[in-house]
Amino acid sequence: MQIRKWIFSSVFLLCPLPQVMAEDDDSIFRTPSVKLSIVKSTGNTKVSSKGQFDDVPFNSSNLITPVLTFIQPPAYFSDDTRWGYHTELSTTYFKLDYDKDDKRYRDGDFEGISFSLTPILFYQWGDKTLCGHCKSSRLEFGVGLNYLNAEGDLLTDSGDEVVFDSTGFGFNSHIGFVVNFKRWELSLRYVVPTRIDDEDLDIRHALSSIGLGYRF
Repeated sequence: MQIRKWIFSSVFLLCPLPQVMAEDDDSIFRTPSVKLSIVKSTGNTKVSSKGQFDDVPFNSSNLITPVLTFIQPPAYFSDDTRWGYHTELSTTYFKLDYDKDDKRYRDGDFEGISFSLTPILFYQWGDKTLCGHCKSSRLEFGVGLNYLNAEGDLLTDSGDEVVFDSTGFGFNSHIGFVVNFKRWELSLRYVVPTRIDDEDLDIRHALSSIGLGYRF
């Protein structure tokens, strides 16, 4: 139920009410398009579980993950500037492997689903719109809200299993460079260290990613 409320609120932000749209149809109401991407991430995550363990490291696995994104067309602050903004609503599956260099456990993993709502400020070169024949590149800065639903396990040297899970909100931020060619997108993003807390679990991560997407 909490996830549903969060998704409905995000869609509301992407598609404002008609009376708000009437103020400026071009800049406030921009119907989002769907983008499907495959993403390879690299970096590390540290997880602490109250009463169980502290700062256990997990690294990105070799898994290439799908990402589903609702992305608004770009809007600009004026007709003669290339500074603009848009909002993205994304969901992705992830899986991280226990960093065995830590040596406290024999093995483990951490996996789940995350949702993020991210307003993005950008500077764009080339065509100022996204379309079936447009070509552009942009430098972007994003700060948004992240919701995580994940679980993990660790295997001790004695064979015992330590199980933990996390459901909570946090903030995410990134710096990225994106190239758009017609409906294709190639992206490189560095995620600034992010923290997610719930009552018993603390997660800190800094994952960078390279992705290839197609916008429908």
